[in-house]
Amino acid sequence: MSKRFEIFVVLAGKIHGELARRIAEILAERDEVTDDELAKILEVDVNEVRRILNMLFESRLVKYRRARDEKIGWFKYYWRLTDEPPHLILEDRKRIAISLLKRRLQYEESVELYVCPQCGKKYTYEEADDAGYICIDCGEVLEPYDNTLDVEVLKEAIERLKGYKPLIVGKE
Repeated sequence: MSKRFEIFVVLAGKIHGELARRIAEILAERDEVTDDELAKILEVDVNEVRRILNMLFESRLVKYRRARDEKIGWFKYYWRLTDEPPHLILEDRKRIAISLLKRRLQYEESVELYVCPQCGKKYTYEEADDAGYICIDCGEVLEPYDNTLDVEVLKEAIERLKGYKPLIVGKE
């Protein structure tokens, strides 16, 4: 297995779990495999394999070729690992993660929060006011929540991600 494919196998596992890693391993060893073949090899329900393949496709780790089955007239999908450079996929995921973290940071900096000291459920000012500053789950009186630490953690995560530079793997 090439170093590039090893990276895709690791990414599949880190992003989507063990079954995704196993699927990526099989795809790295073979040119193309159908979802039915993967299900048989892995002894897993074909619908679960399709679900994972679709997640891997959304993450740009795999791609497929579609061909009509002449006997039954339905389409068959032949899956393989992507030929896209791993560093481009990682850069895209980094950009999306930073965007989501910035959106969450903006929310945290703009909202006044309350928390239940008993169960830990958080409420916005409006939600707390509507509930009479009483937790709707356990009935405790809500307290103001200081989210300064949450804001700092988000800022640090954004800065760390901005500084992250994925490795560029040469072709083998």
